[in-house]
Amino acid sequence: MSLSKVALLLAGGALLACSPASAQSLVKAGTLACEVSPTVGMVLGSNQQAHCVFKPIRGRQQVYAGAISRVGVDVGLSQGGPVVWTVWAPPVKRIPRHALAGRYTGASSSLAVGVGLGSNFLSGGPGGVVSLQPVALQNYVGVNVALGISGLTLQ
Repeated sequence: MSLSKVALLLAGGALLACSPASAQSLVKAGTLACEVSPTVGMVLGSNQQAHCVFKPIRGRQQVYAGAISRVGVDVGLSQGGPVVWTVWAPPVKRIPRHALAGRYTGASSSLAVGVGLGSNFLSGGPGGVVSLQPVALQNYVGVNVALGISGLTLQ
């Protein structure tokens, strides 16, 4: 089985593993777009800074400083770039400011030799009830293999 097929299978498994038990009560709240810094995988993990913008379905956009960490196998270089998630949250009439501030965790995988693919399905945030689902598999540029648990902190 090719490495790209393995990465896609892991991404699918990550989606199932990270789906919150209360998924039936979540609604699409908007999108979270992050511009992620380049990184060097340190074999057992990596850290990246991110500038993120939440665009809610209703209301004004919100800006966050983010940090992405990965624990697990992470070897190589990644150029960084955009990552976009659909935000699923409990229904509310009005999304308060800094509503997404908090810590999110989930499974992640990526494979790049030149251009590659990756995915990060995350859940957590305030009350642990927010789910971040990738809009699409992220495109990575670099030489990198990563598989592990990712964390995203938004402030």
